Amino acid sequence: MKRGAFIKYIGMATMIVMVCLTGACSSEPGSGSKAEDQNAATLSDSAAPSVTIESGKRTVEIMDAVEKWPSEAPSEVSRYPFGTIRKIIRTETPDGNSWDMAIDRLPKHAIRDYEVMLRESGFKTSSMIVPEKDGDRGSVTGEKGTITVVVIGAGPSASLSIIQKQQ
Repeated sequence: MKRGAFIKYIGMATMIVMVCLTGACSSEPGSGSKAEDQNAATLSDSAAPSVTIESGKRTVEIMDAVEKWPSEAPSEVSRYPFGTIRKIIRTETPDGNSWDMAIDRLPKHAIRDYEVMLRESGFKTSSMIVPEKDGDRGSVTGEKGTITVVVIGAGPSASLSIIQKQQ
């Protein structure tokens, strides 16, 4: 895959994840009643239906968190042990596959701790992390062979993308 196409692909995947994160966030903390919050948690934690979109040579599957970690994700990528995965978007193209996840309920240093885990798994990492009162804000990118992992987080929420290019 050419560098320009790869950058365009990562940008598109990041935008999809950010849209999912934005949709998952309420405009005001605690805006719903306790009954609404419990109902939302129950619906989100259940095996909700997924949506699959097929277009030409591309397939995109969007699903609520029906699994703790995508079973098809490359085994070289350390499982993200922090928080709760709320959405998973799988994309299959002739150029490769990606898994984009919306994650919430993160502890304060989850982004920094995951960077350490990636390094221990042999990934070359780069990061920009700013510690804040509600938790770390920033991003980590890890690269190893044909796999790129990107985590973008702010406080208790993050998006995690795994991009695997075809060899």
